Amino acid sequence: MTAAMRTYGRLSYQATHDQWLIESIEPHVAIRLKQLFPRISKSRSAPFRLQGTSDIAADLEWFLTRYPMDMKGADRQRLNDQSQRFFRDQAEAERILAPSAKPRHRVGLMPGQIQRDYQAVATSLIEQVHSLMLIDDIGLGKTYEGLSVGLIPGALPMVVVVEPHLQEQWAEKAASYIDLRIHSVKGTKPYSLPDADIYIVKYTQLAGWVDVLSQGWVKAIVFDEVQQLRRGTESAKGAAAASICAAIDIRVGMTATTIYNYGIEIFNIADMIRPGCLGTKAEFQREWCTTDNQGKGIVKDPDALGMYLREIHMVLRRSKADVGQEARQLKPDLQWVEPNLKLVQENEELAVSLAMTALTGDFKTAGVAARDLDMKLREMTGIAKARAVAAYVKMVAESGQKVLLFGWHREVYRIWAEELADLKVVWYTGSESPAQKAKNKQAFIDGEADVMVMSLRSGAGTDGIQHVCSTVIFGELDWSPQIHKQCVGRLDRDGQLEEVFVIYVVTNYGSDPVLIDMQGLKSGQNQGITDPGKKEGDYQQAPDRIKKLAKAYLKAQGVKVPERQDKAPSAGEQVALL
Repeated sequence: MTAAMRTYGRLSYQATHDQWLIESIEPHVAIRLKQLFPRISKSRSAPFRLQGTSDIAADLEWFLTRYPMDMKGADRQRLNDQSQRFFRDQAEAERILAPSAKPRHRVGLMPGQIQRDYQAVATSLIEQVHSLMLIDDIGLGKTYEGLSVGLIPGALPMVVVVEPHLQEQWAEKAASYIDLRIHSVKGTKPYSLPDADIYIVKYTQLAGWVDVLSQGWVKAIVFDEVQQLRRGTESAKGAAAASICAAIDIRVGMTATTIYNYGIEIFNIADMIRPGCLGTKAEFQREWCTTDNQGKGIVKDPDALGMYLREIHMVLRRSKADVGQEARQLKPDLQWVEPNLKLVQENEELAVSLAMTALTGDFKTAGVAARDLDMKLREMTGIAKARAVAAYVKMVAESGQKVLLFGWHREVYRIWAEELADLKVVWYTGSESPAQKAKNKQAFIDGEADVMVMSLRSGAGTDGIQHVCSTVIFGELDWSPQIHKQCVGRLDRDGQLEEVFVIYVVTNYGSDPVLIDMQGLKSGQNQGITDPGKKEGDYQQAPDRIKKLAKAYLKAQGVKVPERQDKAPSAGEQVALL
């Protein structure tokens, strides 16, 4: 007579919440379970709940080979079916991505248009996994990859969500690329939509159209510049996007910049595209993050997270080198200029006070002061060197070179406008209407302007300027190296025939020395998530960089830098800020 197999607990499927429930588990097995499933809090006791996803099912089935549990026959069958589906899906995705695989090219493009092999691979992977973050290098044609979702059987009608000033550009590209009916949605008040295959919607329209787009008739949705959803459901457009996505099977997010500053942003985006792929927000914070002094999640190991997202085929990322394209960007050149301190003298006292508070204040006041110091000191730095930046831009423009000039602050723009008044300058910042942006871009392309001033974070949709310009000048800097990379990518892309000159006009004053260090030596968390294993230096967390900024500024002002032991926030303080 065969002895009954020992069991260590009870496992059941809870259909109401789509969860696996683990009960009556022996203490030592519970410890092992929490070690192997970081999404379960170390302080939590049984019963335990895990999401009913196929990857969790595969992990649970593996765990049961060591610690069998009591299960109903139907639950056991469900676990096995989910696990087998997970491995089948993984195998098929790996087949699609294999270098030896022959990509499937689809019919439905306009005459003369083609899909490049790597673009066809993206379409096939989307068809297989149904939810994907596409973070290919700038210039590889993500617009065409997004439109190609419409070639997937069962993906129509589809919605493409774009930044406000890009709706017309997307409509024009769609009409020339794919043989489908296109409609650009107008306004925020719903109306009877005409029959179409692709509906192009602005992010600013999502909240107004949420009830219409979440009724189940839309089969696929593509978010261009999906980092617009990095705040998740905290923003109106994010809340609307989440509701719409819940009713749509095929979901794609496209960007070259997955996060700006905080790793928690990748959770908000990924959870929108594939709900549950990183667990709940609390589970993600516990498994992948530490918490900074503002209560925001900082990814502990970006490389590991990047590899995990690839392993579950949540992310597809190809660089130019991966697809046989050569970057035309030359090594960045730093042009040092003298600051005009008279322009910022009245703000020095405030900046010193903020720096002292950021270093010595309590948890809450230090956090507020750090944010204010960051904004104030970067603005002061931009103003102090604004005239010198304009002089350098004028020199380059008068040599016959068109210039793409990046900045951020309005007062800096005002000074540039005064100093560059004898040149033809067009603006592409956050102040122009979509129509004016399009007009200014075209004027630059048509040779009616010598300089285009662009905001560091408002350059999406400027395809075409690479045909007439090969010089990028940064008059102000951003914390994120990826933002700078994206800016350069406006020129270093398909159609660029010249070498791209990248110039940083910098000064030894204010925030520039720290930002220069960050840009030269640090790549932030995005580097690990986007390109795991390709580190360009250590990762530096947000609180560290602001403290470094405060110390550097105080030292430059001849103020003694205070010494104190950093005190970690209490659990209550952390919870309050989550």
